[in-house]
Amino acid sequence: MNNRDKNPFHQDAPPQPAFDASEWEQQERGLRAAHQADDAGLEALARDYRVVAHAVRSRPRSGPPMDFAASVARQAAVREAGIERLLSRWLVVTLVIVLGIVGVRYGAEVRASFQQALGDVASGWILIGLACAGLSWACARVQSFMAQDRTAHPSP
Repeated sequence: MNNRDKNPFHQDAPPQPAFDASEWEQQERGLRAAHQADDAGLEALARDYRVVAHAVRSRPRSGPPMDFAASVARQAAVREAGIERLLSRWLVVTLVIVLGIVGVRYGAEVRASFQQALGDVASGWILIGLACAGLSWACARVQSFMAQDRTAHPSP
């Protein structure tokens, strides 16, 4: 009977190789001989497996380099400065242009609505306060953007 006939879920799975008990026993003998450092009385196949087991056991064990995390962070920062930064700049420029157009087109109507609802003096102070808050926010964003740019691309 085929192995694929037993499992209806994996109809396209390749057939499994037959289990060879003698091969498995040779591997186990080679593993035990590698632990005991004695190959007397071993067959040739078990000696080969002893060499493999010894090589696996004696591989050098080393951890990551001391500056591994810092080097990964540097690589990520370099990759970050790719097309995303260019697209971000274009999107900011486009947003500023669109906001300028909307302000020119609808600004007079919005100002007239404020004046009618709040009065001339109050609406003027509110608009001045909003303009100051917006300008302050924009300056802070530009300053943080420039600081990020300097840290990502230090000048020589």
